[in-house]
Amino acid sequence: MAQDPVCLMRVDPKVVRNTIVHNGKTYYYCSDQCRHRFEANLHLYIGLPGLPTPKQNGHAVIKKRNIKLSHKLTENQSSVIITDLENMMGIKNANVEAECVYITYDLLQTTIEQIEATILKTGEKLSSGLADKMKRSIMHYLEETELINLEKPGQEHRH
Repeated sequence: MAQDPVCLMRVDPKVVRNTIVHNGKTYYYCSDQCRHRFEANLHLYIGLPGLPTPKQNGHAVIKKRNIKLSHKLTENQSSVIITDLENMMGIKNANVEAECVYITYDLLQTTIEQIEATILKTGEKLSSGLADKMKRSIMHYLEETELINLEKPGQEHRH
């Protein structure tokens, strides 16, 4: 058995189709979500020489966010979104109230961008108001910056 470097799930290398070879080593993933997280910030999961990563040290980076949707959801629509979100790796809690999705997740396993993509796949739409669009853009930027800083601690990065 191999271990998914993102969620740490045990996977059977003979069955898994999600793999990446990096520096001669094959990494196996339980899902596309984990493979995408690894590809986006691979040193966040495998570290740098002499620098273990937060993931290798058993840490989580818990985020609590709310995402405003374009309209108030019915109970059925809310249930679909909650089920789809809870099926994602790293989701700790998901709740929908009216037109807001409240979510708690581990940034080392999923991002707000992946969460939004999952919501959109249900057929629902995110709020198109300027303030909400700006808020989402800022969340994306902050998460990207935090992941880069976690991936390579002590190094300065420019955007």
